[in-house]
Amino acid sequence: MTRPQSDTTRPADNVSPADSARLADTARPADIRSRPRIAALDVIRGFALCGILLVNLPPIFGLGVEGGGLDFYRFYEDFVQNRFFPIFSFLFGIGFGLMWLSARNRSHRPRLALLRRFAFLGILGGLHQLLQPGEALLPYALAGIVFLLPATWIADRWRNVVTAILGVVLLIAGVATGGGMAVIPGLFLLGFAIGGSDFLRSVLNRPGRVAIAGGLALIVTVVGFSVTDYTTRHVDQWINAGLGLCMALTYILAILLLLRTPAEAVLKSVFAPLGRMALSNYVGATVILVAVRLAAPDLARFEDRGGYVAGLVICAAIIIVQVVVSTLWLRCFGQGPLEKLWRLVTWGRSAQQDQCLNQGRHQLRNRPGAFTSSRG
Repeated sequence: MTRPQSDTTRPADNVSPADSARLADTARPADIRSRPRIAALDVIRGFALCGILLVNLPPIFGLGVEGGGLDFYRFYEDFVQNRFFPIFSFLFGIGFGLMWLSARNRSHRPRLALLRRFAFLGILGGLHQLLQPGEALLPYALAGIVFLLPATWIADRWRNVVTAILGVVLLIAGVATGGGMAVIPGLFLLGFAIGGSDFLRSVLNRPGRVAIAGGLALIVTVVGFSVTDYTTRHVDQWINAGLGLCMALTYILAILLLLRTPAEAVLKSVFAPLGRMALSNYVGATVILVAVRLAAPDLARFEDRGGYVAGLVICAAIIIVQVVVSTLWLRCFGQGPLEKLWRLVTWGRSAQQDQCLNQGRHQLRNRPGAFTSSRG
């Protein structure tokens, strides 16, 4: 009879090499895969996804200022365009930073795995471009390969500081050139620095500082709109880009504060499922919008506001459907279809092993001759 081992890093003699590797991996005390999801990020991502849907509406349907749509167009330019895109970009960088914390525990060649991840995103983005030429997946993939992957070679000790400084510099440069896609590198690197440190969880535990920062961002936004007019903001694009970042930050901090109120339950039930399936919902919304455009190419004929009111009704219907479908899908499968495929491409078989991690631990620890662990 084989004596049980008390050392959680040494399997018993009769455990297969494959089991040994899996057990050694699960026994790592620093295994960050066991960290719970940060629900606030899912909520913010879901909120931003709703805004991105509104952003995509006018270019897909060709909405402009004709047919009484001038007021809606100006509102769209001031409060929607380039307001949600920065949130998504920032969250993408944070997600990469959190992923890099665990990447070296999940793969012997983590950068190759993450390169596959970006390659998949780029291919999907290229296909998505056929439906929506202004989409963000392909630029995200390219920026990830050019900026995020090289940043992983910076020494652990200096990485967060260096990427934060580079992120600020590139973000200022992006705003100076008019914003848009130019702010992606800076937001990616800033998010990477935050996701790779304890700053995020520290902020989430200090609502007072969140309130102060949110108030300052709101003041800057209000003052910026007060001292400029519509023409100035959109002729000098750097002003519009700067106000867009301030407004995006205001949205983020406002949601973080609302998550500490009774509104938390509603926000999580509505936006968190959307955020957890952001990739599937982003692509799915485009498919639905294109299908609606084929069926009703001229939304302006339904009302006298240039098609914007009809478009808002369509977007609201899409959001409701996606909230319901995402909630039900996650209850059954735990992960969106494109998210699951993306994860499988990134990590290979380990992605499937992660899903059965708890079951595997229990089965292996109860096999005859296997070791016992002090971990619960």
